[in-house]
Amino acid sequence: MRAYEFLTRPRMAKIRLQKIQDRVESLKSVAERATVSFGLDSEPVSHTRNPSAMQDVIIQLAEAKEEEARRREELATVELEVGLVLANLQDSDLYKFMTCRFVDCKPVRVAAGKAGYSYSWGRQAQARGIYEVQSILDKAEFSGGDQAPA
Repeated sequence: MRAYEFLTRPRMAKIRLQKIQDRVESLKSVAERATVSFGLDSEPVSHTRNPSAMQDVIIQLAEAKEEEARRREELATVELEVGLVLANLQDSDLYKFMTCRFVDCKPVRVAAGKAGYSYSWGRQAQARGIYEVQSILDKAEFSGGDQAPA
């Protein structure tokens, strides 16, 4: 796997989690409106109304909540994997920068600032960090037996 793809996995997982969280909120809103429109608070439900619409929303909401839990677990796993690889970096300032940049998904300027450096240093550090992560990943793949020399 290429280092940049590996390092951006937490960001992609956060985006997927945010999408499902938005869906959960949307379904909650629909369920609240459906409850009011069906009159479940005060008036009895008419036999002419379709209660299956409410059931569909509840089922979709339950499925979305299950998906949200899976996405949270995926995010935690990906952050742990990336964090473990970054822990192999020799330079503690580079580790701090790369963790802020890729695990916390901060822009280069912010990550460099948190590491106490300038934006231009951050750009150089990112390139160096990606190179070092690629070396770490290559060593892990070779020692794991996934790729053997030709």
